[in-house]
Amino acid sequence: MQPERGDVVRSSDPFKLGDDRQRPWLIVSNDSHPFDGEQYIAVAISTKKYDDSIPLSADVWEVGGVPRQPFVSPWAVHSPRSEDFVAWQGCVTHSFVDNVVEAVETYLREV
Repeated sequence: MQPERGDVVRSSDPFKLGDDRQRPWLIVSNDSHPFDGEQYIAVAISTKKYDDSIPLSADVWEVGGVPRQPFVSPWAVHSPRSEDFVAWQGCVTHSFVDNVVEAVETYLREV
């Protein structure tokens, strides 16, 4: 599987404990990533809503979806490798990905 920016993929979650260690991830890296095609930058998608969560509403899905109301967690950044991907779940709009990337940047910039 060779996901692209905006794809939602299932992969292992280094932040989870127990047997069910998978979750959907939104790919936010682009093809300028030094290991594009092998490794990606992704943010977690969760069914739990937190103060800074970004709702992943039905209108931002171009293809696919998930069975329950999802939220993107822009603070939960992961760098999955292509061999870790279990399934492709769909893709979202470029503008939604841009908004998520802006939210990630707020955690990286000095205030």
